[in-house]
Amino acid sequence: MASQSRYPVPLGTAFLAALRRPPAIAAATAGALLLVVLPWAAAVIANPAYVRWLIGIDRDIYASAAQSWLQSGQWYHPRQLAGPYDIVYGDVLYPPLLLYLLLPFQLLPTVLWWLLPAGATLASLRHIRPPAVALPFMLLCLAWPLAMEEVIKGNPVIWVLAAEAVAIAWGGPTTLVLLKPSLFPFAFIGVRDRKWWVVLGGMALASVPLLRLTLEYPVVVLNSRGGGLLYSIRDVPLLLIPVIAVVAARQGAASTSA
Repeated sequence: MASQSRYPVPLGTAFLAALRRPPAIAAATAGALLLVVLPWAAAVIANPAYVRWLIGIDRDIYASAAQSWLQSGQWYHPRQLAGPYDIVYGDVLYPPLLLYLLLPFQLLPTVLWWLLPAGATLASLRHIRPPAVALPFMLLCLAWPLAMEEVIKGNPVIWVLAAEAVAIAWGGPTTLVLLKPSLFPFAFIGVRDRKWWVVLGGMALASVPLLRLTLEYPVVVLNSRGGGLLYSIRDVPLLLIPVIAVVAARQGAASTSA
C-alpha cells in the first residue's frame, strides 16, 4: 500500500490556529487593551491640562454652531465661505444635516452625547456576536491614538460609528454614514439594498429646509486647506470596528457549519 505524502502545515495556518486558542486570545486581548490605555494614562500623567482641554472640545464646537444657527441662521464661519482658509479648531466641517442631531442636545444632558452612541455601538456589537479572536483586532482600532482622541473630543463621528454599527448588526442601510461624507466608502456597505436609497431620499428631503447651508458645504470643503481626502483617515479605524466584528462572525459561522 503506497504511503500518503505528508505536507507541513503552512506557517500562516499554524499561526492562525494558535491565535484561536483561549490563552493566545486572552494574551492578545490584554496586549491590545494595554495599547489603548497606556498612552492615555501617560498623557494624563504627563500633561493633564491638555487631556482636560481635549474632553468634549468637538462636541462644544458643534453645540456652539447649533446655537449660532438658532440665533442667526449661520452654520459655517464667514471666513470658511470667503475663500481659501487653513483649518483650525472651531471650524465647522460637517454638512448642516448634523443640526437634526445637535438641536435636541440643546436641552439634553451633555453626557448623553457620549452614552447614547456608545450604548448603541456596544449593543450592536453584542448582537453581531463576533468570536473572541476578533476582540484584539477591534481593540487595536482604538489603539490608534487619533481614533481614541475623536471619542474623547466628542467628535460627531461617534454617532456615525453608532449608525454604521446598528445598520450592520440589524441589516439596515448604512446611508447615515454620509453624515460625514469623507467616510463615504463605509456608507456603500449596504448600497444594493433598496432601503439604502430610501434613507438617502429621506436625507435629501431633510436637506431641503437647510438648502442654503447644504449648498455652502461643498464651498467650505473646497476652500479648506490642511484637510483633503486624508483628513478623515483618523476616523477609519473607528468605523472598521463593526466591519471586523461582522466579518469575524460570518467566518466563524462558516467554519462551524463546514
